[in-house]
Amino acid sequence: MSEIAVTGVGGFLGSHLRTALESNGHKVVHLPRDVRRSAEQTQQWLKESNPAAIIHLSGIVDVRFCSQHPLEAFESHVRETAHILEAVRLSSARVPVIYIASDKSFGEQEHCGLNTPYQPSFPYETSKACEDMLVETYTRTYALPIYLVRFPNFFGEADRHFERLVPGICMALARGKEFVVRTRLEGTLRQYIYVHDAADVVMTVLKAVLAGDTRPWPKNHFGPPHLKTVGDVINDLQSVTGRKLNLKVLNQPGEVSRLSIKDENYLNHVYTDWLPALERTATWYIEWARTES
Repeated sequence: MSEIAVTGVGGFLGSHLRTALESNGHKVVHLPRDVRRSAEQTQQWLKESNPAAIIHLSGIVDVRFCSQHPLEAFESHVRETAHILEAVRLSSARVPVIYIASDKSFGEQEHCGLNTPYQPSFPYETSKACEDMLVETYTRTYALPIYLVRFPNFFGEADRHFERLVPGICMALARGKEFVVRTRLEGTLRQYIYVHDAADVVMTVLKAVLAGDTRPWPKNHFGPPHLKTVGDVINDLQSVTGRKLNLKVLNQPGEVSRLSIKDENYLNHVYTDWLPALERTATWYIEWARTES
């Protein structure tokens, strides 16, 4: 059994990943944020904990919060990641790091490949692009064992960030309440990956890393064919639940409107189909809302 350090273990992907790790016999240890605020503390933590690998996936998920508190976004996404990388660089063990990247670094671009330049505009995107470049710099300059894995938007059961589209719609449908769309129904294109697929991909990468298999880096994009407008997501959720959404559209600017990544998928992962995964997701929220009420 290996001890795996995970940042953001209590988050959406982190909670699903923890279940997968423990089901595969690994012990999960949380690398907490108060430790990550200092490179020295992080280095000492690594020395004492001696994990077999680090999976770094923590960050601020609320785009609006990042716009309102940009320094907090850069502190979380750049400074704390720098402390992890510096601690690994200075560590004699050179523990491997699996870094979970976001598609948002590319800004307003579609079909982004491995060589597509980052073009962020807003604080969330810019802080994530800076974080990605920091990771790439440490990988190239210091030959650190870092594996960058990039996903689009997660969706699935037990995402309690209700400011996000899928859980927000699901809860509005479950409780019969109004749902407010900040942007617009059509023209805003997003790409989605089922959270169980993302966790499976990370587990496959971890297995290869622990076995000493140096997968070709940075072939790291996992982009399923689930490209949806806000209107598509609403219509599909209404379809799988048989419920009608009470909707209000604000048509506000301030977020990327069209973004997708190419599916490099060097692991040949078979993605879960969109509608079955969406139905399982919606069913979870309806049941959860019933028990909560």
